[in-house]
Amino acid sequence: MPGTRTIWRAGFALGVFGALSFACCVACQAKGPKAKKSAPSLLAERQAPDLDAGGLEQGPRRATPAMPSAIAETLQVLHEQRLEIQPPSVPSRRLEFGPARLLQARGDHVTLRETEHGEPITETNLGTVLAIAHGSDGALFALGAGSGARFESRAKKGREFPHVAFFPDSISFADLEQPTHFYVYYSADGQLLRYIFEAEAGPFLPIDASIPLEGCTGAPTQLRDGAFACHTATGFARKAPRGTRTDFKPTVALGESFRLLPAKRLDELFAIDRAGEVKHLRLAAGVPVLGAFQLPARPYAAAANGEVLAFILVSAPEPGKERRWNLLVTDFEGQARLQVELEAKAAPAHEDWAEDVAEDKNLALSGFEPLVAVGGANQVLVWDYGEGKLRFTR
Repeated sequence: MPGTRTIWRAGFALGVFGALSFACCVACQAKGPKAKKSAPSLLAERQAPDLDAGGLEQGPRRATPAMPSAIAETLQVLHEQRLEIQPPSVPSRRLEFGPARLLQARGDHVTLRETEHGEPITETNLGTVLAIAHGSDGALFALGAGSGARFESRAKKGREFPHVAFFPDSISFADLEQPTHFYVYYSADGQLLRYIFEAEAGPFLPIDASIPLEGCTGAPTQLRDGAFACHTATGFARKAPRGTRTDFKPTVALGESFRLLPAKRLDELFAIDRAGEVKHLRLAAGVPVLGAFQLPARPYAAAANGEVLAFILVSAPEPGKERRWNLLVTDFEGQARLQVELEAKAAPAHEDWAEDVAEDKNLALSGFEPLVAVGGANQVLVWDYGEGKLRFTR
């Protein structure tokens, strides 16, 4: 009977999925935890710049075997309506604004665009693109598995520099005091590694300095004066790369933040938790809360400039409903300046479904024009949040 066959198929799919899940759990437990190595140790082990996006050597990827349609359908529903999309542990840097420019990471190359119409200015192949950032002088730079490239504010071509080690959970930052330098934060041992763009070197750019930033329990943020701030086990820490470190202990429990963002003042920041509460904090005795507001959905990405905050929001999973994505730009008090519903990609059945769904959900906010961008390797959309309209799609 048709009804019996339908019930049998669903039961078969769920049974197979349960068996697969159990097998995966057993395999994960069998592997056990891996010991973390320090940045210098990992750097010493690296022998060639032909690396994957995580900075580790990787063999050929095996083809995913086809699965029965009933299992695929069950997994698609599970991914779309039952499982949450978790934000990355560190900010994903795939888009970055400079003055009248936008740098876009696209697989093994970067595309530099003008921001009036989004037309490309130049493209540079760097191997797998690992991260991008902008400096205080308006220059943009990108780190790749093969090499890096720096795009000065008015140049039409980038100047390449040797490869820089970049591992999972690393973040790239500009040196806001010296535009000739930049940083890579390596979370495994809490170090800021400083590099010089123009250093004479072989296939790898040498480390100019190693600056301790130990004790951070999440990704650090860079404040307006170039200092770094992060969560610690007892509160917050603020460290100037060429200065001292100060720790701050809140007088009230503030909870763990999903992301920290710089505020307009040098001694203030915004802390966003996973439930979507945004707190405006001052890095002073007791860490006073200057203001707070609630986002309408859970944050996936967040950014700040000197006048607004920007968020990519994702709806919580709900049976019978598709996942929804939105872009929200607010002032520092939480008043909306721009709200846009973003295109949602249906969740596939394969194990990398979350990466697939969020592939083009990277966020960038300009500090030079009232512009905000959402996109990734496949496309980029740029809005003028001052005028409240889409400027271009590419």
